[in-house]
Amino acid sequence: MDLAQAAWMIRDLSQPVSAIDLDQDSNLIAGGWDGSLKKWNADGDLLWTAQCQDRIESILRIENSVIVTTGLHISLVQEGEIKWSHALEGSADLLAFHEGNVVATSSVYDIEHGDFMESAIWKFSIDGELLDVVRFDERPWFMHADDNLTLGLGRPKCGALVNGKHQDLASDYPVTCGTAISDKILFGHADGAISNADGTKLSNESAAIESLSCTNEFFVAALESGDLVSYDFKSNQLWKSQGAPVTTQSLGFSGLHWCGRWNGMVGVVEVRDQQGQIVVDAKTSRPRVSTSIEDRIAIGFEDGQILVWEKKLFERRLEEKPTNTNERKSALAAKLRSLRE
Repeated sequence: MDLAQAAWMIRDLSQPVSAIDLDQDSNLIAGGWDGSLKKWNADGDLLWTAQCQDRIESILRIENSVIVTTGLHISLVQEGEIKWSHALEGSADLLAFHEGNVVATSSVYDIEHGDFMESAIWKFSIDGELLDVVRFDERPWFMHADDNLTLGLGRPKCGALVNGKHQDLASDYPVTCGTAISDKILFGHADGAISNADGTKLSNESAAIESLSCTNEFFVAALESGDLVSYDFKSNQLWKSQGAPVTTQSLGFSGLHWCGRWNGMVGVVEVRDQQGQIVVDAKTSRPRVSTSIEDRIAIGFEDGQILVWEKKLFERRLEEKPTNTNERKSALAAKLRSLRE
């Protein structure tokens, strides 16, 4: 099966895609390296476009508002219009919505020392009023909001910050990434450990953890070495795969794992089943970001393209018998033309 031919739609941001989001109505929002922000509906119609200050790092949806971190700023966009924008100190990084307020993190990088020297947590009202700012030494590499506001921290303190209080984790090495689903929060660490918010170490890998994705039954870790490894929550390894460095990963419909890799010259997207077997793969531009909901998954690429797959169509394509080469090329060309219109 050709992955591009199986896509529900292909859209072009006209610049490298740096952030991407799907809501439960399958509306797609994408942000780019040069600040372009666009929203399409479930059918692929462009709803609006906006130009922000700089590279879009994070996207947060609150009803009809879209909040983004863009370079040094946090901005709120409604229907393509920037309603308010505030400069933070250093780069604007992560976003969350907690107790009715917008929470953003920022970090200051010191070139001379080659490390992040100061970070801050900013709290804004939905109207853009600055309510509070707390400064500290550690950069947050992960933030999640539910009843609690949880941040995974780098050095020097490491550990987690939960509602403003420091909490030790199962590894005392810096948190490098995290993920959350339902009541589960996982942290990846620089020493290869994977821990949860209860202080339990679930795994100890041979290289730093670059990213994590999870369902309620299992999780997948991408290592700095390029390895992918999957475990259940009883620490039983389900599968492991080696390859080029992982640039993005998401768990999509039917428990399929979608992974983007980049070897410095060629990109690839790999789709695996729950046993770790590749269902389909394809060479691509460099995959940069991905996101998923129950019945759709989207991946944004270095060349500005965004591919979106829909569950039923993808499953039908998997079941189809292969056609001859000429028929397949003609069908793919027609499909690409229709997707881009």
